[in-house]
Amino acid sequence: MSSHPPSHGPRTYTPGYAGRKLLMTIAGLAILLFGCTQIWTPMRLLLLGARTEAAATRVIKSKAGLPDLPLTSDLQIKAASEMQDRSWTFWNEFRFQTAAGQPVIVRPQTGSQLKPLYPLLDEDGLPTSILVCYDPAHPHTVLFPGIFSTWFAPAAVTLLGLLCTVTGLFLFYWAGRPIDLPHIAFAPEPDTGQGGNPLTPSH
Repeated sequence: MSSHPPSHGPRTYTPGYAGRKLLMTIAGLAILLFGCTQIWTPMRLLLLGARTEAAATRVIKSKAGLPDLPLTSDLQIKAASEMQDRSWTFWNEFRFQTAAGQPVIVRPQTGSQLKPLYPLLDEDGLPTSILVCYDPAHPHTVLFPGIFSTWFAPAAVTLLGLLCTVTGLFLFYWAGRPIDLPHIAFAPEPDTGQGGNPLTPSH
């Protein structure tokens, strides 16, 4: 019975494509920087701003090219709700008082279609109130943490940029470095006893 030495595969692998991976890193950094510019103010207000409760005062129904329609009761809001026409936007307006006693009327950064985000009165018949974070030096600069849409988009863009940057840096780091592969060997072909050379693995 004859035997043949095993055939060995490559011992290292170099990924390459460093230029494309560098471009991915640069694109990730650009997205990350843009996200940081968008989320800076919400994060600053959330961590360093003053906090208080803001009470709903009215809803503004608006549409491009038409005058705004103020709604001051939930009955008016119900009658003005749009079940199909999404060209209208409903803006909740809230009133709060700063620590210095200054009354401020603000609205969230985003409106809603079909109907407002909040009714004017809660289940107890009292004005709907939500948490607001504001800049004491500029009270009209506000953040409503409970309104998901006001901070989700900037946070998502920032996280996407961070993920692309970290992934791109990792791939770029290894692009020109050989990576050790596990030992790969082909088993010898058995001798069939029929003469001739046994088949050897093809490459």
